[in-house]
Amino acid sequence: MFSDDSAWNMSNKLNNTMNHSAECLRKAVPLMVKYNIAVTPPNYALWYTFVSGKLPALNEKLNAALKAYGTCPPALSRELFEQFLSEKDLELYDDIANELSSLIGNVNQDIHYTLEQTMGFSEVLTSCNSSLDEAKESETLTDLVLEMVNKLSDEAKAMQHTTSLFQTKLALAHTEISRLRAELKQTKQDATHDALTGLLNRGSFDDDITQLCSNTKSNSSLFLTFVDIDNFKQFNDDFGHQKGDQVLKIVAKMLHNKCDQLNIAYRFGGEEFCIISQNSSQQICFDFVESLRVAIERLSAKDSKTGANLRKISASFGIARHQQHDSPAELIEKADQALYLAKQSGRNRVEIFCAEHEKH
Repeated sequence: MFSDDSAWNMSNKLNNTMNHSAECLRKAVPLMVKYNIAVTPPNYALWYTFVSGKLPALNEKLNAALKAYGTCPPALSRELFEQFLSEKDLELYDDIANELSSLIGNVNQDIHYTLEQTMGFSEVLTSCNSSLDEAKESETLTDLVLEMVNKLSDEAKAMQHTTSLFQTKLALAHTEISRLRAELKQTKQDATHDALTGLLNRGSFDDDITQLCSNTKSNSSLFLTFVDIDNFKQFNDDFGHQKGDQVLKIVAKMLHNKCDQLNIAYRFGGEEFCIISQNSSQQICFDFVESLRVAIERLSAKDSKTGANLRKISASFGIARHQQHDSPAELIEKADQALYLAKQSGRNRVEIFCAEHEKH
């Protein structure tokens, strides 16, 4: 029995929990609207957790993104969701959801069957108890007890067998759910990342650049850099497409390792990559991109058998700074023109877009 104080404490705790949840609900959506965040289930879960303050590490990263971008780019939102919430809030695609629902249905049937068996065993115990009460004064008590012990023993063995089967099925179900989770994670990875290089793909870039360019906050510190591997066709012509793929992977790995929350790398297509940067000045952006150029210049394609260097790798870079009211297409065009100038000027260099570079 609970005391009145215990009941009051439990009720008070429940009310506090519900009030806290309601408060988080009231805060999350307005913040998402303020920062131009799409109201999707993963984003909602992310921002609900943010306002709840349950995960300080998540809040730190999200606050850094808001400070840098004035929003949280979709690609970064996905990464934060997968890093902090994916184990609790996986979104199942329709086909996996149906398969998982079927699996859960089977487990529920097994649970129901096991509970029925448990109830049957309980009924046997009750019956035996009743028989013992009636036979207390009987001379045949010993025989009756032995009979009931045998009966209970048989029921216990049957119950043990049922429980063993149930545990086996639960273990199989756990394995299957783990497999489905892995499938889902891979499917989500395939949807947002380039299969060859592992970088975020063109679809992720389109989503992010659209959101950042449409952000109501001033984006004068937003930069777009195009990266094009120099003479890439010659790698394919001279050494084959597998060697060309190796070059793409080498460059992509270097870009991934060098980039951080303020510099996000994507594979744009073919031998082209791009980087969305949030820097306080054009000089800082240039210095960062120049460091990438130097790092790539130190790379080389190697013979897989001998380890010998086949050819040095280099890349050309074009930087464009977002101006007020620039559309994604306009920003892309400016970065592309700067890249064109870098290649026309001898390759393996960095150029920044300015009005004089515009093609007529």
